[in-house]
Amino acid sequence: MRKIVLYASVAFSSGLFFSLLFNSIVNAANWESHIPQSITATKNFFVVANPGTFFKMIDPANLILVVLALILFWKVSPSVRLYLGIAILCYVSSMILTFTYFYPRNEIMFLSEQLPDTATLKKAAYEWGKMGWIRCLISLVGLVYVFLAMDTVTSTNRNSSLIENKQIR
Repeated sequence: MRKIVLYASVAFSSGLFFSLLFNSIVNAANWESHIPQSITATKNFFVVANPGTFFKMIDPANLILVVLALILFWKVSPSVRLYLGIAILCYVSSMILTFTYFYPRNEIMFLSEQLPDTATLKKAAYEWGKMGWIRCLISLVGLVYVFLAMDTVTSTNRNSSLIENKQIR
């Protein structure tokens, strides 16, 4: 059960990172081109669901899994605690950045009844695009630390098994 939680946190952390990367490479690049037409097209396309729909499910699920992994592996080693703690800090930082930085720009670009002037849209799209890379980096650091925790746990288990096998013989 414990390993399943840790592996699930690796899977969710990986999915989150690559989704953010996709958002920065594809979506933000399209939003920044041909403003205001690109923003209007995006608003018209994302009528039923949008990237926020996905992230509202994945972000909290990822954080819960990493916190649960920290609790379950607390006694394994100080390095596992440190790695998962750093990952949690990264994911909480990313969520804070999302709420305080990205949501206001999403509001300007996609949720306002009437489109703001072109200069405001260009500024919001540019800022969103540049900061998207920072959020990707934060997520990547979190992912690396979740992988380090998994590596430490699996190495510890492997070493324990080797020691037990040698003692039995």
